[in-house]
Amino acid sequence: MVQNDKKRVLILLSAYNGEKYLREQLDSLLALGGGFSYTVRIRDDGSGDGTRAILSEYAKRCGFEVLFGENIGYNASFFSLIDGAEEDFDYYALCDQDDVWLPGKFVRAAEFFGREEGGPLLYSGVLCLASEDLSESRVLPYPKRGVDFYNAMIQNVCSGHTMVFNAPLLRLIKGTFSEGILSYDHWILLAATAFGKVLYDDVPQVLYRQHGKNAVGASGGGKGAAKKLGYLRAGRGRAMTLQLQAFCTRFRDRLKEEYLREAERFLGASGFCRRVKYAFRGKAYRQSGAETLAFRFLFALGAYRARPSRSPGKEKE
Repeated sequence: MVQNDKKRVLILLSAYNGEKYLREQLDSLLALGGGFSYTVRIRDDGSGDGTRAILSEYAKRCGFEVLFGENIGYNASFFSLIDGAEEDFDYYALCDQDDVWLPGKFVRAAEFFGREEGGPLLYSGVLCLASEDLSESRVLPYPKRGVDFYNAMIQNVCSGHTMVFNAPLLRLIKGTFSEGILSYDHWILLAATAFGKVLYDDVPQVLYRQHGKNAVGASGGGKGAAKKLGYLRAGRGRAMTLQLQAFCTRFRDRLKEEYLREAERFLGASGFCRRVKYAFRGKAYRQSGAETLAFRFLFALGAYRARPSRSPGKEKE
């Protein structure tokens, strides 16, 4: 698949017990267009079904690079792939095992990259939720409030399967995995907003299959908002706080003073009065006004207080 006279793309896929939909995803990677040179590297995270046999078949027949490992959870598995990625590719992309990529994904991403002068860049796009058989789909709203560090502090609007990034951003995130990370894609978004730029596309390039067993699912509308708030009540807010804390610890000497100061205000709001003050004066926000109000209320009540808990980085797919 590799031709050295073309822009080089490294696709990183973590697989785990994905035999049901894996072939469709791998076939969609083979159908990618645009004249790029694609390298597909896959790590199997200790699957116990027919996933390994499928991967071995595609490795032999299509030249995919396949690594077989023990089960360490999807966060650690993706970071293992990121840490092992060479830094001489033009573009890097993260891939789930159960979606379908559209042929123009990298043509579109390259157009966005071509408008920028350099530095850490992250291309991402709106989610296109698809039914299990892909017969129905709907596009979720574009983040109209923009994507910046203050939003990324408490919300991830760039799902991993939509991400394409460059070597400067890869270098930033390599070797940064820690137990405080809630999700690998949210960590990458934090790095991109803190040190580079997010290029957000309103045209979807992936069919995000919803089948009830997604490692991380998505939904829209009223039910989607209720589900997001349910995550916070169940401890998701605290996990986001632990992730922000880990991010600031890792990059403290490199963060802009304004970002570090805001994060410290967020993290230091321990007592009720200080939480109420930050809730209504802080810069952290979510994309919808209703969700931002809910965040303020939950923050004031302590839903974002960091408490020792089992690391989300050890979750299985």
